[in-house]
Amino acid sequence: MADQLITGTTLVEKETRSIGDVPVGTILSFAKSLTGVPTLPNSFVECNGQTLVDANSTLNGTVIPDLNGDNRFLRGNATSGGTGGSETHTHTLSNNGEIATDGGNNSLSINSDATSAASTLPTYYGVVWIMRVK
Repeated sequence: MADQLITGTTLVEKETRSIGDVPVGTILSFAKSLTGVPTLPNSFVECNGQTLVDANSTLNGTVIPDLNGDNRFLRGNATSGGTGGSETHTHTLSNNGEIATDGGNNSLSINSDATSAASTLPTYYGVVWIMRVK
């Protein structure tokens, strides 16, 4: 039976195994707004910058990273918690005030005002980042 305890395990170990071998502190993507998706189990919280208040969690009192409100991408590293990058992305093009030509009647037009933060992003699907806290 799925709800029987394995010999030698405690109830806490049983609960941990019932949702898989996902360690506390793991950050996962969650399709929260998808029709039919149930609410989060109480062992997970959204990564929205709150201070965790849960005496049953080893992360009690810890500030959960704000990955959703800041629209953050995750990046691999040897340690966790560091941030970087830039909120904006621009390129400066210059041809020293000259019109670039191909030797004929064709010219290259440079529009230096055509920048947008969204235009530099690859196509994406939005998810809610969640973290296992107990």
